[in-house]
Amino acid sequence: MKNYNLRKNCRICFSKKISKFLNFGSMPLAGGFLKKKDLIKEKLYPLSVVFCRSCSEVQILENIPSKILFKDYRFTSSTTKTLSNHFVEYAKDMKKKFLKKDSFVVEFGSNDGVLLKPFNDLGVNVVGVEPALNIAKIARKKGLTIFNDFFNLKLTKKIKKKFNHADLICANNVFAHMDNIHEPMKGIKFLLKDDGVFVFEVHYLVNLLKQYQFDMIYHEHFMYHSLIALETLFRKYQMKIFDVKRVKTHSGSIRVFVQNFSGKRKESLNVRKMIKEEKKMGINKINIYEKFNTQINNKKRKLIEILKRLKKQKKIIAGYGASGRATMIINYYKIENFVDYVFDASNERIGRIIPGTKIPIINSNNINKKKPDYAIMFAYNYKKEIIDKEKKFIQSGGKFIIPLPEPKIIN
Repeated sequence: MKNYNLRKNCRICFSKKISKFLNFGSMPLAGGFLKKKDLIKEKLYPLSVVFCRSCSEVQILENIPSKILFKDYRFTSSTTKTLSNHFVEYAKDMKKKFLKKDSFVVEFGSNDGVLLKPFNDLGVNVVGVEPALNIAKIARKKGLTIFNDFFNLKLTKKIKKKFNHADLICANNVFAHMDNIHEPMKGIKFLLKDDGVFVFEVHYLVNLLKQYQFDMIYHEHFMYHSLIALETLFRKYQMKIFDVKRVKTHSGSIRVFVQNFSGKRKESLNVRKMIKEEKKMGINKINIYEKFNTQINNKKRKLIEILKRLKKQKKIIAGYGASGRATMIINYYKIENFVDYVFDASNERIGRIIPGTKIPIINSNNINKKKPDYAIMFAYNYKKEIIDKEKKFIQSGGKFIIPLPEPKIIN
């Protein structure tokens, strides 16, 4: 029985003017880190990417139910020091700009409380919404109030009744994770105060294209946002973007600030400037996406050439960072036979298997015991943090391979 369906129209504007430009074939769920004994249960799903000629949104066609994608989720944000520090500063910034002593903040897709905990430490009243039960439990152990559910209109009515309207609603690295984006939008519109602010961070389509980050395209990420397309979405709910800033997380994201039409905050110069840049780049035309397809296949050939050369020399090659990126690169490039194992720091993934393969995930503390000759840095978006952490591996002769944006060996 087929447990997914194919979209025939755009998720944002419902137009049927969609053009396919990339087909990955059958792929595993990027975050489906199974135990070895459960591999027989693993399912593969087709994955293809389209461009909406009406609103310019980029999105995948396949719709796998959220209960399959996110009820057992293995990514914990707090594992990464870079992300933890990022969200501490984020909380301070939001408090300074938008919050008062009795303000109320709601975050959906709150993960293990990586943002809620800093808010809580600053004395802000916070509530989180997290659909993955295993991750929600981790956040609750930090003393946080978490609704283990999906963020929608029905849930926001429950939150409003128990608490109040929200001064600030946050959503970080989840605003591209929903097939029906309009359900959370209805929830935001209902729960947010008239003068409240909705702030979210999301991987930026411009960075994805410029840096050939096809490894950020997977079933859990339904959409790939530009400001051009986001303006169309918010307009439907009488809301507008009043500011935007670039942030370094995930190799290039944006933090977007949204208010109701009745909001009094002036629009930042950044908004028009970045939209102008998007148009100049051509992200509202199909040509750039067709070119992207060709370019990522060129990168594939280059990486495989490097790996073949090293294997001929009998070198041991590991991976570093058991992320969705690792799943995509290994499976789309078909390099399973080159990688012996993948190091990771998260207890949620250690002891499990890279989706679509039989590659084991082992504790990154073992890198100097295992002593591979090379490690493909799948988590290359945390390059500096990894290099600082693994100085001993490098000093003993180990080398990292960066797969994107340009495959290369670094010393």
